Amino acid sequence: MTMNFNFLQCIPFLTGLIKNIPSPCALCHSDSNDGICDDCYHRYFSAQCPRCSKCANTLPFHDSENENLLCGDCVKKLPSFDETIVAIDYEPPLDQLVHLLKFHANLTMAPIMGKLIVKAIGKNRRPVCPDYLIAVPLGKQRLTERGFNQSLEIAKTLSRSLKADLVFDLVERIRETEKQSTISFKERKKNVRNAFGIVETNRHLIHNSHIGIIDDVMTTGETLEEIAALLKKAGAARITNFVFARTPPKNLQEI
Repeated sequence: MTMNFNFLQCIPFLTGLIKNIPSPCALCHSDSNDGICDDCYHRYFSAQCPRCSKCANTLPFHDSENENLLCGDCVKKLPSFDETIVAIDYEPPLDQLVHLLKFHANLTMAPIMGKLIVKAIGKNRRPVCPDYLIAVPLGKQRLTERGFNQSLEIAKTLSRSLKADLVFDLVERIRETEKQSTISFKERKKNVRNAFGIVETNRHLIHNSHIGIIDDVMTTGETLEEIAALLKKAGAARITNFVFARTPPKNLQEI
């Protein structure tokens, strides 16, 4: 008796089986089905603190009737981007998720971080429907050193969840820059000035489009501002930042 085995027919079954295998929580290492256990999610992610609608800095007050509250910095000078949605503040122990992905090449963190951004989007009162998504691009040297773009890895999950096209080559880094984390906050704006350019073959996608920019961490916001200004100048109608972690204003102090 001959049995014909078709491996391709088994793929859906195997995929479902793998998805149902518990994985350790990235924070406390107990069993979880989504990378973060229920206890850690409720402890660190369920609370919704008031944030600036433009840059997502935390605010000391809340107004349930006003969705467009601004921090002092954005009141003084509006950024080029229209909205920023973040999952958490960049503080311990949650910063270890970024470190595991970015500095230890633990790529399993990327979909976890992407799903947490999606949950943050779900808490937003206004519908968020970008036409295209892009990841903050790395320079060729940095990409070679790291081997992957952490923002792009996070963006893949958002693209599937939001059903928005992820465009790999809309904006490119046209010159190498110093690592933002290694220079002072005052030097960061100068460091990224004119560091990005539009990829001409895809320029037509920008006009009148709502574009989402994905990054792992937003500190001063200078990188996102530079890219948003470039896209707005090229005709983008709206820019929304999707960021995993936001450095709190209290930590933005010169050392």
